[in-house]
Amino acid sequence: MGYIIAGANLANAEAPRVSFRVQTAADALEKIEELERGGYRVRISSSEGDEVLIATIKARVVLEEEH
Repeated sequence: MGYIIAGANLANAEAPRVSFRVQTAADALEKIEELERGGYRVRISSSEGDEVLIATIKARVVLEEEH
């Protein structure tokens, strides 16, 4: 499953809005944490367009690590 991560930081004049596509939950969590450190408010959706909670991403990372 892929994820679309969108971030908004209106204080950032160079890139007030960004979006990224990643394939794994681990990659999604890494990008989310990076954006949040940069002051972005982050929203995540599945590649099908359904909203995904950060808690769900974290749970999926654990499952990916177990397999």
